[in-house]
Amino acid sequence: MPPDPGKPAPTTATAVPRARLGRYLEEIGVGSGEPVVEPIGEGHSNLTFLVRQGEASLVLRRPPLGDLSRSANDVLREGRILMALAGTEIPVPEVLALCEDDEVIGAPFFLAEFVPGNVLVATLPAGWPAATGERIATRLVETLAALHRVDLTASGLDAFGRPSGYLERQLRRFSALLEENATRPLPRLERVRDWLQDNMPSSSATAFVHGDFRLGNVILGDDAEITAVLDWEMATTGDPLADLGYLTAMWAEAEDPETPMTALSAVTRGPGFPGRGELARRYADLSGHSLEALPWYETLALWKAAIFLEGSYRRFREGQSDDSYFARLDAGVPAMADAALARTRSA
Repeated sequence: MPPDPGKPAPTTATAVPRARLGRYLEEIGVGSGEPVVEPIGEGHSNLTFLVRQGEASLVLRRPPLGDLSRSANDVLREGRILMALAGTEIPVPEVLALCEDDEVIGAPFFLAEFVPGNVLVATLPAGWPAATGERIATRLVETLAALHRVDLTASGLDAFGRPSGYLERQLRRFSALLEENATRPLPRLERVRDWLQDNMPSSSATAFVHGDFRLGNVILGDDAEITAVLDWEMATTGDPLADLGYLTAMWAEAEDPETPMTALSAVTRGPGFPGRGELARRYADLSGHSLEALPWYETLALWKAAIFLEGSYRRFREGQSDDSYFARLDAGVPAMADAALARTRSA
């Protein structure tokens, strides 16, 4: 079902009124006049824009259009997480300003430095040999293991979550979201929920977890080194294996069926990229964590992604987004449900 044609499709001008943003930039000492604003990135949740003001290039992150009751706080929280991570070994963009005033652009937002580079989705950049895939995978796993070693207290990241009960909270939260987001019956997701509840492992460690750690959420320099990790809106204190399970579940291999999430990392189907098992083994070597329960965490990742995407599909149906990626979720969410259910059978 397409968006209601009687509702205006969201536009850059609606999401970021340039005149008002220009006045704000002048107040904080970043040029004067109306900036040039354009959407960037492959993200489909919080909205991301490149803002050019004179010689300055900034990134603006704001909540999606529509009901801001929950997401408005998330974008400011994400900005504060980036500020806390700035003192660690994890590469993140520098936050330049947090704006809590809805009157500036119609929602809270933050501004960060623009980090140039490559975000991989379908193909390697021109001139990169297939063997680069091995290096990229190694750096990705090393960065994830480094994140999970960050001292929560010293960094201040302990303020962004509770150290216990993470898995139980995830199941409660996403079970509620399943009921809230559903636009049609999704019995396979209900079956996966029941399986997750019946087979929940005990968390053996606590760390700061990204919540959406995948290849498409890092920027790579021309030397294939990671220069920034992006999209921290779901980050919290929790179980580090949830991040690993998400990374491996979303890592596309050559024979995998197409889903909305594997489409975001199609490049890893190609030659030169190691498989999921190799990623997991490297992480285990670096972290010392057991992989025995990894299939459960991979199932959790697929189930959560399907529920989250169903919410995106609801926004599309209600005319709150014209994102073409959301339009494909009519069939895409059931495909994710199939993938999650299949993972329970192989666990």
